[in-house]
Amino acid sequence: MNKLILLGNGFDLAHHLKTKYKDFILWYLYSSLKILIDEFKVSDELLSANIGFRATSPPSLFKTIEEFNSFMKNYGIEFQYSNKFFKQLIQKTAEQNWVDIESEYYFALLDLYKTLEKGNIDRHDRIDKEVKELNLCFDAIKTKLKEYLLTIENSNIEINSNIAHHFIEEFGNQNTKNVGNVMFLNFNYTSTVENYLNIISLNNKNVNYIHGKLNDPANPIIFGYGDEMDSYYTKIERLNSNEFLRNFKSFGYFKTKNYQKLLSFLDSDKFHVYIMGHSCGISDRVLLNNIFEHKNCTHIQIFYHKTSETENDFFEKTQEISRQFKPESKSRMRRVIVPFTDSIPLVD
Repeated sequence: MNKLILLGNGFDLAHHLKTKYKDFILWYLYSSLKILIDEFKVSDELLSANIGFRATSPPSLFKTIEEFNSFMKNYGIEFQYSNKFFKQLIQKTAEQNWVDIESEYYFALLDLYKTLEKGNIDRHDRIDKEVKELNLCFDAIKTKLKEYLLTIENSNIEINSNIAHHFIEEFGNQNTKNVGNVMFLNFNYTSTVENYLNIISLNNKNVNYIHGKLNDPANPIIFGYGDEMDSYYTKIERLNSNEFLRNFKSFGYFKTKNYQKLLSFLDSDKFHVYIMGHSCGISDRVLLNNIFEHKNCTHIQIFYHKTSETENDFFEKTQEISRQFKPESKSRMRRVIVPFTDSIPLVD
């Protein structure tokens, strides 16, 4: 029996890495503000500002957008954002204390498509321009995100004893029976998982950085949206506008052989899926559908996030997984998901 382990952002968070999109946005705003205070001006692809006075630098990174806004208001400083999309991300982060940049990008793209769908031909050129501007903004965000992740990639990461136990018990040691090939499908750009590879004595294991890896030109970062099952995707594709499709993950997968390696793994034998820190959100819907509905998928084991002795995200995770199955495959979903009584938290 092969084993496929899906590693998502929750895996990095379990190692105290600040890899939430909220952390990235707060870091970027803080860094931009520092430049403004030190040099009296700041300007890049996302924002700009000028001041004519000496301001006191904030003592540390902001914990919330509210802290950032309060500091800016006290000094009468205001950033000018080059695109409304990035400003909306900041507002969403303030309202929800989190944000999914990839999903928000798709919603912004969808709004532009819906404007065209209304049939106002006079707006076509303006919408084309707005899509290009949105993509330029998204490219700039991706560049800054990589810059941020590099600041934490080299952090000293300690092996988590709970996770180490899972790796040894579930994915192979000298006494493990019936273990075939093991693939760690890493949706993160970071290499946190590699700290655990030495504790697994099996030789038939590999890490597939399906969305790219930091500082690896041969495996570039894939950052975008991946829900081709959405009813609007086919409509968008029929526009015959490549700019609308530029940040769909499917086209990024062609840059490497990672997706083909995954498909070969899925086709090779029966496999058991383990979910470690992956949200199973719709931004990876097509890829996850290929995995979960594959004829060789026998089980989906959730390592849930435990928030207290009585609260966890197991059932929320099953709802997210449900969205990856087509309507006609819901009965299969109920067969392959391992029930809560046979599941354990990623970190206790």
